[in-house]
Amino acid sequence: MVAQLLRLRADLLAGEVRGTARRSVAVVLGSLVGLLAALFVAAQMVGLRSADPDVARAVIVPVGTLIAFGFTVVPLVVGRSDQLDPRRFAVFGIDRRRLTVGLAVAGLVGVPVLGALVVAVGQTVAWARDPGLGLLAALGGLLAVATCALLVRVCCAVGSRLIGPNRSRDAGWLVALVIIVLSIPTVSLLLRADWLGPHGAEMQRVADVAGWTPWGAAWAVPAEMASGHVGSGLLKLLIAVIVAVLLAWAWWALVGRALETVDDRARTRRYQGLGWFDRFGSAPVSAVAARALTYWVRDPRYRTSYLIILFVPLVVIPLGVAGVPWHWTALVPLPLMALIAGFLPHNDVSYDNTAVWLHVASGAPGWSDRLGRVVPVLVVGAPAIVAGAALSARLFDDWTVFPLLIGVSASALLSGLGLSSVVSVLLPYPTVRPGDHPFQQPQAAGVTATVAQSSMVIGIVLCTVPAGWLAVLAFVRGAEPWSVLTLVVGVGVGAVVLVLGVFAGGRLFDRRGPDLLAAAQRN
Repeated sequence: MVAQLLRLRADLLAGEVRGTARRSVAVVLGSLVGLLAALFVAAQMVGLRSADPDVARAVIVPVGTLIAFGFTVVPLVVGRSDQLDPRRFAVFGIDRRRLTVGLAVAGLVGVPVLGALVVAVGQTVAWARDPGLGLLAALGGLLAVATCALLVRVCCAVGSRLIGPNRSRDAGWLVALVIIVLSIPTVSLLLRADWLGPHGAEMQRVADVAGWTPWGAAWAVPAEMASGHVGSGLLKLLIAVIVAVLLAWAWWALVGRALETVDDRARTRRYQGLGWFDRFGSAPVSAVAARALTYWVRDPRYRTSYLIILFVPLVVIPLGVAGVPWHWTALVPLPLMALIAGFLPHNDVSYDNTAVWLHVASGAPGWSDRLGRVVPVLVVGAPAIVAGAALSARLFDDWTVFPLLIGVSASALLSGLGLSSVVSVLLPYPTVRPGDHPFQQPQAAGVTATVAQSSMVIGIVLCTVPAGWLAVLAFVRGAEPWSVLTLVVGVGVGAVVLVLGVFAGGRLFDRRGPDLLAAAQRN
């Protein structure tokens, strides 16, 4: 059975090359680029063989951790296209044990796992400074490759179940975003010599944290031993073995589930009552707020939008690698997250599609529609800003920045919501239809989309400038009285822009109702 699955895997890989000319060139070039990147990383690791153990550890462990993490993220997104999905073999009556082992072995054949193997060989050579350490390095490399291979199988199976038939190839941009963000520090670590100096305490801390994660434990085993941390090395070896065993058990369970259950049957949900409509009441503002909050909770298009905010804290990684002190990077994510949160509703009228006629035909004043739509973002955003400011101040180790962060972030959020109330009525553009995959964008949104998005970003930045400038003065001249001024001005400017935006957008909504219905028909 293993031999048959290996031949099938080889035929499938050959079939990728025998497709159309464009596809064949893309597959070959992509494979070559991946292998060359793996060889480059492995060569850089081999070059660390004569370096100080702590220096080599500060590079090899984070890089290996990022590679293993990539084997987690990418399969989760592209899982539906997995050619070795065990559900494809459920109709052949293959024994569970043979199918589990066969698919796992066949999954080793491919460029990603081969690249991980090349990098693992490079780290083995880098740590082979004596026979005992070389044996541990080989063991750690094998565990790392096994972890990566099992992660591919498990995450592909999980990814195909999480999103199933609704997955779109357009989701690849999200994969590219994650890979690019995570590869920036990797490339910087390999190319910047100053990180390899003995004073690189930042990377030592990164290596410490990465080595205790499921993705980095196997890579950290020889590094800890070479640095003289025998106890930590043995404990991380135990963690790496446990991770591999748990992944193998998860793969066994997933194959068994695929052979015994049917996952594509229709599912229904039962709801009691009217949900948020029961809680908010029947006033126009309350009804619109309840409807908007229901959209934000249940609609995949909205969920995809605000989940992007979770990736914002990753920007601190390239900033830290670029030389910005790590405690200063704690001040960056919250204002950016507030800006994005204020930007998100700028096209929510188009998200309604033809259902916007309910708002137009109801006869409710336009300002109630505008105000009701910003309620969900305010309900979540206001507490999140306070909590995020407290966390950032704690990481910065100076609580005087707490009012500064609230002022700047509140200005960005409130101003963004006020501008969105106007732009979503004045410049609606085609977007994802209800029921379509959230990454499936229309073929052409025209110039309107560019103008709307550019206006939003520029407007939010301009409205945040006063609070930002006062925050800079607080750092330069001292906290008093600039901290209080930053808080007051930031919240004040944001509140003014929000109020003006709600009423101006409401008047535009009353006047442009037929135009909005026509625009919704074009979506």
